[in-house]
Amino acid sequence: MKGPSVLRVFFDSDVIISGSFSQSGASFLLLQLSELGFINGIISPQVIEESKRNIQKKLPSALALFNNIIKMCHLELVSPTNEEIQKALTFADKKDVPILAAALKANADYLTTFNTKDYYPSLAFNISIVKPKEILRAIGNRYS
Repeated sequence: MKGPSVLRVFFDSDVIISGSFSQSGASFLLLQLSELGFINGIISPQVIEESKRNIQKKLPSALALFNNIIKMCHLELVSPTNEEIQKALTFADKKDVPILAAALKANADYLTTFNTKDYYPSLAFNISIVKPKEILRAIGNRYS
C-alpha cells in the first residue's frame, strides 16, 4: 500500500529566520523534516536574500545556522517570472506578491509564514497559508 505523497512546503523568510534562531520551535523542525526528505521544502532567491539580510542585521549569532540550513536542507529554489508575479498581484500584500507567486509556481501544498494575514489567495490556487505548527499538525494527522 502506497503512503501519502510528500507535502510540498514553501518557506517564507520569517520561518527561515525563526528556524535559524531557535532550534526548539516548529520552524526548525520543519526545516529538519525537509533535510530528512519527509517534506519537500521550497524557497525563492528573494527568501534567501531577505532572510540573510535580516539575520545579519538583527540576529548575527544565527548566521552560521542559517548558512547551514540553506546548505543542508535540500530546499528547492523557485524563481517566479514577471508574468507569474502579475497573476498573484491581488492575492497578497504588495511586498509578499513575489513570495506567493513563487509558492504557486512550485505547486506548493502550503506556504508557511507567521504573517498569514498578508496572503489571501483564491481557493482556485489550491494552496494553504499556515503557520509552521499547523503543518506539523497536518503531518501528524496524515500518519495517525
